[in-house]
Amino acid sequence: MKKRVMLILSCLFLSIGFIVAQTTKISGTVVDSNGEPVISASVVVKGTTVGTVTDLDGKFSINVPSGNNTLVFTLVGMKSVEARAISGMNVVMENDDNILGDVVVTGYGVTKKAAFAGAASTIGQANIEARNDANAIKSLDGVVPGLQMNIGSGQPGAPANVFIRGRNSINSGTQPLYVIDGIPVSSDIMGTRKDEGQELSPLSTLSSSDIESITVLKDATATSIYGARAANGVIVITTKKGKSGKPTVNFTAKLGFETRPAQNSRYKLVDATKTVELAREAAQNAYDLYGSDSSVDYYNQAVGLGLDYSNPNWTSDFYLAFLTHPYLVGADASYANNTNWYDEVTRTGMIQEYNIDLSGGAANATAPKYYLSFNYLNNESFIIGKDLERYSFRFNFDQAPTKFVKYGLNTNLSLTETNMGAGGGYYTDPITQAYMQSPLTNVKDENGEWNFATVNGYNPVAQRSSLGDISSQKQYRAILAPYLQLNFTDELTFTSRFGADIYYLDEFGYWSFLQPQGKGMRGMGENTNATRNLLTITNTLNYIKTFKEKHNLNVLLGQEGQRTSSKEAYLAGSNYPVDYLNSVDNAAVPGSASTIKNELVLNSYFTNVQYDYMSKYYLSGSFRYDGSSRFGADNRWAPFWSVGAKYRLTGEDFMASTADWLNNVNIRASYGTTGNQEVGRIGMDGWYAANNLFGFAYNYNGLPGSGHLQFGNSKLKWEQTNKFNVGIDLALFKFLNIELDYYNHKTTDMVFAIPTSFTTGLNSYYSNIGELSNKGVEVSVSANIINNADLKWNVVLTGSHNKNKIEKLSTDNPIETTTTIREVGRPYYTFKMKEWAGVDPETGDGLWYLNEEGDETTTNYNLAKKRYVGTGDPDFIGSFSSRLEWKGFDFAFQLNYSVGGKVYGNNLRYDEQVGGAYTQGYTQYVYDNRWQKPGDIAAVPRLTALDTGYENSASTRFLMDGDYLKIRSLTLGYTLPKSLLAKAFINNARVFVNAENLYTFSASNYRGFDPSGITADGVQWWNFPLPRSVVFGLTLGF
Repeated sequence: MKKRVMLILSCLFLSIGFIVAQTTKISGTVVDSNGEPVISASVVVKGTTVGTVTDLDGKFSINVPSGNNTLVFTLVGMKSVEARAISGMNVVMENDDNILGDVVVTGYGVTKKAAFAGAASTIGQANIEARNDANAIKSLDGVVPGLQMNIGSGQPGAPANVFIRGRNSINSGTQPLYVIDGIPVSSDIMGTRKDEGQELSPLSTLSSSDIESITVLKDATATSIYGARAANGVIVITTKKGKSGKPTVNFTAKLGFETRPAQNSRYKLVDATKTVELAREAAQNAYDLYGSDSSVDYYNQAVGLGLDYSNPNWTSDFYLAFLTHPYLVGADASYANNTNWYDEVTRTGMIQEYNIDLSGGAANATAPKYYLSFNYLNNESFIIGKDLERYSFRFNFDQAPTKFVKYGLNTNLSLTETNMGAGGGYYTDPITQAYMQSPLTNVKDENGEWNFATVNGYNPVAQRSSLGDISSQKQYRAILAPYLQLNFTDELTFTSRFGADIYYLDEFGYWSFLQPQGKGMRGMGENTNATRNLLTITNTLNYIKTFKEKHNLNVLLGQEGQRTSSKEAYLAGSNYPVDYLNSVDNAAVPGSASTIKNELVLNSYFTNVQYDYMSKYYLSGSFRYDGSSRFGADNRWAPFWSVGAKYRLTGEDFMASTADWLNNVNIRASYGTTGNQEVGRIGMDGWYAANNLFGFAYNYNGLPGSGHLQFGNSKLKWEQTNKFNVGIDLALFKFLNIELDYYNHKTTDMVFAIPTSFTTGLNSYYSNIGELSNKGVEVSVSANIINNADLKWNVVLTGSHNKNKIEKLSTDNPIETTTTIREVGRPYYTFKMKEWAGVDPETGDGLWYLNEEGDETTTNYNLAKKRYVGTGDPDFIGSFSSRLEWKGFDFAFQLNYSVGGKVYGNNLRYDEQVGGAYTQGYTQYVYDNRWQKPGDIAAVPRLTALDTGYENSASTRFLMDGDYLKIRSLTLGYTLPKSLLAKAFINNARVFVNAENLYTFSASNYRGFDPSGITADGVQWWNFPLPRSVVFGLTLGF
């Protein structure tokens, strides 16, 4: 027995020795082309299932069976590497340009896109830096499926309204949450000038040169971890970081110009000759129609002839005087002026931008890594008096002194100064006034003084002068984000991150007493000071583990606290001694004064779990519990959650036969909830106003009092958006990638004003009652058609369709305006108005459809019935872009398109009015398409000195198609060969030229500057046009 036991033990030890002899332990490090550790790269013994992954330092250790001496290194977004297994080996992996968006940055971490079950889009540094706008967010325009951007102003630094998968609320916040380097920041616009259409986006305080990537998170899997702030999507901005290696210096200089956009020929202003022709025609028509009617007094005043009404022959005098008046027939010098007011208020603006950055870090893992930059931007607008100047400084720092500790700091400091000139409101804006004034009116009078004998006394050129109106802003902003990371083990990491977004605004406005707005008050000034501090602290515990080389688990637990405090102080005054001493303290008469203070606290607990089996089957889930001070105690806390799944079909063995042409197939699905806390405190709290300078007159016998202005509702709660998404990702023929998504979002508990009885003394209170849905499809197709050492060519096509629908309102009756309607079952931006039926060929009178069926017409505007005539939402939006690289040259372009949707030209009611007085301006469309004689088939009715037929009233006469194709950008560059630079100690050099907004092809009935540059509701005013810009640049690397 004893011999048998000894024999068995001997065989066992021999077997162990044999097994050990068959494997060799290999260790090494994997880094990228910059020397940075590559984390979570897969390391597999070729031809086997033996494998491991790299740790946080890029290190790995693996037992390699004898006879197998090749290791395969793979990571999504990087080129696979095969290398001979040698202990202590150092493997370099390079980025794979054929794979777009290899990782997804969620703000709370970085996830490999291969393991991501949600819907997200990422654009990189090259796309961002190729833009000429001060607001880096505008680089997303057209390139992200499902993202609609409305840029309603060409003002340098102006904000853009961003809608991710449609509008998800009616009365509450509609803009996405912005996260910079893991810290939520504010994009809310402060100050009082915004109420006059003069806005500067806080996001324009960031330099595009400092941004590494921008990721747009769309579905519940991607956004629900942000809970109450994620109903409208999340945009994550990642800035540049220092990298291992010797210090590098990069310098970029840009110099260019911006001009007014190419004018639609139908929207050009006519000259003096045509203006006189139209004015005489209008007067003739008026005389023929009304003769000695008492309205002739109006005509006389309109044409400014100053006739003597005591003359019994005044009617004939009027007619003869008009036809022979020297001011109209050009017998004197005034006619020769032929003022083009649009030319007078515009110029060729200049763009200058300079950026220098220093980055580096020693090669060893414990050395600090740093990124330091300074940016200067000066953008002089093509409209005189409008410009932006920005100074920006960034310092990012990271260090891991030991394997167990890592810490760092991300810092951005900026000063942004903006001059927005006079006006800014729709009516007083220089573009508005340029279109209202007559070319027969001089800019200055015969004495060389500003001429205010203009339409309503406005002179837009004088407004642009040094003695004109003023509107200026200074924005000071600091974003600080220190963090500490503790690596308890290779699998367990704790991170604590603090964020501070500190913002200060100094805003000044002045209306000169030379202008109509300030004349009656002898000048009026206003000053606003605003501050906002957004403080965030986030603590997370992250566990990443691979079990048995098949099961991958990633668990995140977190807590976050956020406090936002803001304050605005406003002061105004009037009656100034002289125009240039216009600070408010010089005003003789005090005006309004007010202060506003707000506090908001948000406390949150969250978790996210991701699991995959053999990199084929993926599951994810998140849960967040938010508590907000914006709501009453009954509804202060709310849960938000999501679940997601992904199946990599090509990971199955039975798909091996398709590997040559079907490279990858992912099927994704997710569902979850997100919230919207941007409902404002007005809904929860009752409001009282005291007697003050606002004009509230609550007093009793001269003593100050207060009045009840708003009912409170302590049961008000979050708006909630339920999000469903299903998608498929395809990789074909090793060069073609297709992403297709369908989504269905529904917002419930929308905040609405509920009418109350008049006996309460108030009109309404706020409650959760409305519902809104968005359904749509997104597609992205990218192809790397050619990819070799000398020639690379790729194309990208994106498109999206969204259908918005109101599901429930606060009342059974629709909410109507003159041109729009909010009604259950219809899109939010639905147009309903009286439908224009054209011009009566015999009389030149305007016609409208009498009934909703559209089978009868009438010349009586008041008898016409309203009809549903479309929506401001486009049917399909997207872009087509391409990039070509050949032997150092690179060429890229982007075309944006929009199909469907309507644009209502509210400005056209004035630009195309048929009042007929020569004191106004006319467009070429009016001149070319007006009715002149019986039998004419015309689009513009008869010109008269009085619009008795309501032809200028709101109707589909001014409703246009919103389709367009825009040449959004062109880039041409050349990278000099390194062999030419070596002697100059230059590592790389590139020269380039960027051009933006070159031309927009619009629908044949569109009259305006640019259908892409209007507000989200599809209503066009005299919007500040989006400029064309051409910028030349030089980049040097040392």
